[in-house]
Amino acid sequence: MKVRYLPVLAVAAAGALVLTACSPSSSPGTGQSAAAVTDGTLKWALSTDPGNLFPQTTSYSDTRQLVAFGYDSLIAVDDNGQPKPWLAEKWDASSTEVTFTLKEGTTCGDGSPLTAQTVADNFTWITDTKNSSPVVGLFVPSGTTAKADNSARTVTLTSPTPNPFLLELLGQVFIACGKAIASPDKYSSAFDGTGPYTLSDVRPGESYTLTRRDDYTWGPDGTTSKTAGLPKTVTVSVVGDDTTRANLLLAGSIDAATVVGPDAARLDAQGMSALPLKSGSTELFFNQAASRPASDPAVRKALVQSTNTKVMADILAGGQGAPSQSLLIGKPTTCAIDDVYNSAPAFDTAAAAKTLDDAGWKVGAGGVRSKDGQALSIKLVYRNSTEKASAFEVLASEWKKLGVDVTLKGADQAVLNDLLSSGTGDWDVVDWYVGAPFPTMLVPFFSGSTSSNFSKINNATYNEHVILASNKLGIQGCPDWQIAERALVSDADILPIGWINNSTYTRKFTASRSFQIEPWSIRQSG
Repeated sequence: MKVRYLPVLAVAAAGALVLTACSPSSSPGTGQSAAAVTDGTLKWALSTDPGNLFPQTTSYSDTRQLVAFGYDSLIAVDDNGQPKPWLAEKWDASSTEVTFTLKEGTTCGDGSPLTAQTVADNFTWITDTKNSSPVVGLFVPSGTTAKADNSARTVTLTSPTPNPFLLELLGQVFIACGKAIASPDKYSSAFDGTGPYTLSDVRPGESYTLTRRDDYTWGPDGTTSKTAGLPKTVTVSVVGDDTTRANLLLAGSIDAATVVGPDAARLDAQGMSALPLKSGSTELFFNQAASRPASDPAVRKALVQSTNTKVMADILAGGQGAPSQSLLIGKPTTCAIDDVYNSAPAFDTAAAAKTLDDAGWKVGAGGVRSKDGQALSIKLVYRNSTEKASAFEVLASEWKKLGVDVTLKGADQAVLNDLLSSGTGDWDVVDWYVGAPFPTMLVPFFSGSTSSNFSKINNATYNEHVILASNKLGIQGCPDWQIAERALVSDADILPIGWINNSTYTRKFTASRSFQIEPWSIRQSG
């Protein structure tokens, strides 16, 4: 099974994908508004096709957004980071073990009961190495074991290593029902979950139609199928262009879509409602495989020193870019810093040239540098869009002045995902994005030998402080998490380019946003 990475918001969408928690545009609660729409239809546009809908095979944001309509989690997490009941009515947790007690009466879409054993089977499937689930390391520590007691309705999950946010992460895994766990391939384009919606029509690459269940009674905050304002039908279309999504919103043809850059400014100017999210505009990852030029720390440092992140951020954000604050995003964020941009080697083209000179990369014929017979040739791959093309053309021009032979290539999200997931892709620098509210969720992308660490980062300071932080409970480890994050940026293992708005714009409904906009929280009004 092919892993799908967390890409950019807008992301993903991050693309985008970003795992984030955000404040709601208004609290949905359970109260009935006089203007609430009964049995309405909500029209949503995603930026990319979700692909495989079996929830344990993806960390990709657009997929998670669609999947959230059909699959529930054990807990929800509010804006203050506090857990609240969902499939589980209560829990007992430490940094290495969590026991969830399930609510009674929860059923799958086909009417069959959700059992503790089925919940346990989800975690067993996720941690089975043959399944290569990207949920491992993000939500579920590698080696986690699951034990069920059906009569007591309890599931006990035990991690072999401490995790300071174990409850929050395990509790937000989507739970599939038994048929999907037994035959995941059969549910790549179907739902088998306890969520409030069933999937009634699938046209890959074009549209998906969701229909509200009549028997849903276990949502957070007392949400049921009869809650006023919860749509009866949701139609999801795939619209890849920001401008087109913005135009559809302004015309009233759709009710929800994520839009970034200049088109977002158009919507803001019109006063369109939005569920706000600030995140990185993009990050540069450097291929540190032994055969690639960026395996040399001096090359990475010089490339960072010759990157004007302010100029690039403004291009990517339509003139509204801001310095990168943190690799962590959303609300709540835990252990985030607000000035990670200060940790990066400063923009200084003369210093960049000296860095390469001192490391033995000398300018040769045609102005291209080389060392020990290897030319400093960089293949820079970026995600297709007009803004990105402009930004990376500017970047390539600066790098060429430094003596770097730059090949610039645009690619769509799926092509880039395949390039990175192969482990042997032909690239040196890639425009990609990962973000999350908990620092433990980012560890697989920045360390270890798993496929998630596609740029093969091995930062000793990062690794050391991740271990220190992981042995402390909750926010007690924040100082170490912050040292670890700064080390990645100061050592030029990753370069955050800027900070932009990745809002999902809405028409005539409110909702709350966690790792995605929560379908149970949607309330339509007239």
